[in-house]
Amino acid sequence: MQTTKQQLLVLLKRSGTISVEQAAVDLSIASMTARQHLVGLERDGLILAAKAKRSIGRPRHVYSLTPKGEQMFPQRYDLLAEILLQEIGSLAAEDISALGSDQKQSLLILRTADRLAERYQFPVEGRSVQERVAAVTDILHLIGGFAEWREIDSGLEIRDYNCVFARLMPRRPASECEWHVRLLTQLLKWPVSHELVVSDGVECCRYVIDPRAAGIQGERITPNA
Repeated sequence: MQTTKQQLLVLLKRSGTISVEQAAVDLSIASMTARQHLVGLERDGLILAAKAKRSIGRPRHVYSLTPKGEQMFPQRYDLLAEILLQEIGSLAAEDISALGSDQKQSLLILRTADRLAERYQFPVEGRSVQERVAAVTDILHLIGGFAEWREIDSGLEIRDYNCVFARLMPRRPASECEWHVRLLTQLLKWPVSHELVVSDGVECCRYVIDPRAAGIQGERITPNA
C-alpha cells in the first residue's frame, strides 16, 4: 500500500506537473490534506513549486519533481553497465571492423537486449497476452523502468515513464527505441510497436501489443485465452 506522499510522486511522474486541486481530485482527499503533503515533499527537496498563470483569477502553484525526486524511482544503471561491459568484452575484432560509430552502438544495444531477454525470460506457453504483458511490466520495473499496462481498443499498451535506456543514451532518437522493442518482443514472444508520447512536458515510451497479430514463430493465441 503506497502512502499519500508516494502516490503524489507517482502522479507527478506521470503528469509532469500537478496542482493542489488536481492532486486532491486524483487521490480523493481534501485539498487541505493534498496541500500539506505537497508542502512536505517540497520541504524534503523532492518537488518544486512554481506559479502558473490562469486566464481568470490569481496565479496558482503547480508542482514538479526535482532531480532528487526523480531519484525516488528505480535507477538501474548498474545492471545495464554490467551487461554492456560483458558484451564489450565478448566482441571480436571482426564483429566491429567494418562498422561506423552508430552501427557499433546499435550492435551493442541489440546484444544487450538479447542478454537481458535471456536473463529474464519466462515461460509463455499457455499464457494469455494480458498475462504476458503483466509479467513483462514487472520485469521493466526490475531493470529500472516505471511502467504500467492497460487494455486499449487496439489491444494492450505498456507505458514506461522512467526509461533507463533514454537516460543512458540521450543522444539516440527516443522515437526509435530498438533496445526495448527487441527486449519486449523476445520476452513476450509477440510483436511490439513503439512510439514516444510527449504530453505536458512529460515523455514516456508507449508499447502497443495487438492480440490479433501472429506471435513469433507463427504462434497465435486469442485475446482472452
